[in-house]
Amino acid sequence: MEADRSLVQSGREEKQSGTNPRESSGQQAVNRPPVLQRSRFAHLLHKNGDRCIFHALTQRMIFGGTVLDNVFDAFAAATPIAAAVDRLSANHPRTLVNQVIDDLSRNGLLIQEPHEDAGVYQKLYRKGWNVYRIQHMYILPTSACNFRCKYCFVEDDQRHLKPEFMDIATAETAIKVFARLCKGVQSPSATFYGGEPLLNPKTTYFALRLLRQMEAQGEFGQGIRISVLTNGSLVDDEAIGVFQETKPSISVSLDGPQLLHDAARVDEHHRGTFDAALAGYRRLQDAGLKPGISCTLNGFTIDHMDEIVDYILEDLRPSGMGFNLLVPQIDGKSNCLGYDQEYATRQLIRAFQRLREAGIYEDRMMRRVRPFLDRRMHLKDCMGVGGQLVIAPTGRVGLCQAFLGVDDKKYFPFDIRQLAAKVDQLTSDDIYAEPLFDEWRHRFPLNMRQCADCFAISICGGGCPYAAEVTEGSIWEVDKRVCSQAKNILDWMIWDTYGHMRSAP
Repeated sequence: MEADRSLVQSGREEKQSGTNPRESSGQQAVNRPPVLQRSRFAHLLHKNGDRCIFHALTQRMIFGGTVLDNVFDAFAAATPIAAAVDRLSANHPRTLVNQVIDDLSRNGLLIQEPHEDAGVYQKLYRKGWNVYRIQHMYILPTSACNFRCKYCFVEDDQRHLKPEFMDIATAETAIKVFARLCKGVQSPSATFYGGEPLLNPKTTYFALRLLRQMEAQGEFGQGIRISVLTNGSLVDDEAIGVFQETKPSISVSLDGPQLLHDAARVDEHHRGTFDAALAGYRRLQDAGLKPGISCTLNGFTIDHMDEIVDYILEDLRPSGMGFNLLVPQIDGKSNCLGYDQEYATRQLIRAFQRLREAGIYEDRMMRRVRPFLDRRMHLKDCMGVGGQLVIAPTGRVGLCQAFLGVDDKKYFPFDIRQLAAKVDQLTSDDIYAEPLFDEWRHRFPLNMRQCADCFAISICGGGCPYAAEVTEGSIWEVDKRVCSQAKNILDWMIWDTYGHMRSAP
């Protein structure tokens, strides 16, 4: 599969560049500096007798045996190379020691001066500071839903969320404001969310058509990506016709086979919703619309990932899919259907491995896999930290849909009509001038002291600010769910890469 080939290729590149000490040539670098020290961002990992020294920012890595332990320790502080080689050669061949030192130095894992680390960090930091312009819009046609899923934030009674419906005028205004704000953006996108967006079909269908009409008029540059997240139960002939006309990506919420799905996803009468959701999914498939699957992990399903994957592969055959983490309640409680995060990550990795064999690449894992394969920093995990507008049914404008029904004045500080009044001069800077938006856009791991020395900082992105705020009291705290997940996924990817290296011809 494509992802497998990429992982193998990553391993081959390392091998060809001489970064595997077990197969080193023994050649020494020319003009070697007299003194080296370990990079602050170098981390030593162990598994089954093998070692890896990994650079947390650049993702450069060196694999080997016990010699890596000794070299890693020898250069904990600035150390003359000649003295270190003499000392280490008592336990390892001198040619191997020299090659390891050279490999580590070439890959920035051993450095001459601390300013080398600072330069790498600052370059990435500056990029994160300015990484986003407004480029994504959540449209919430309604806060109402015909389901009563036990884990959904919409069902959190502490929010006192009222069913509200967006009118067509508000949707039209929002889309025109968004088009102005994302002028020059390469890949703008819009997501229809809720509640259940198909409970307000008139506005939803109008907005879908308007987005495509404005796209055809060149308002969105090279085009706009549109997605619709639905529970599937209201997909009828009219919906099929509009979707065929406007061609959004459609994702249906299905949590596995019927027994698992119905454990948490119930309607207002506490009846299971599987039959209705599956019927909508099948209608979309039969119409050639290639729907994806959105599957929320919860306490009922986390022990049954094999059954869920079997069902996805054998019965649903989606175009794509994503596993969702539980969103904490507004009082900070993880959720009544919570689970252990490390265990959930192990389950997620196993599911990903099976799905990729069938050519299905799960979104949540791919958020970590892509930056690892590309050796690039995943600076921000959420569009809410500087890249998106969320349009509530009333026309209030915020930065995170999870705060819907909490405190509109704080978390939805704009009114779309207020922004439309100056649309001809409107830029992202006007949005960022609002203190909440300005604070959120600067939240990313490289700007969080407690994250600076984490070995998984390159693939984390900081997780969810909402989760951090409601569980820890501030968006500047760690989202512990994603923190645990990123560390475990990175550890798996590193050793998966090494496995491919060793098996490659």
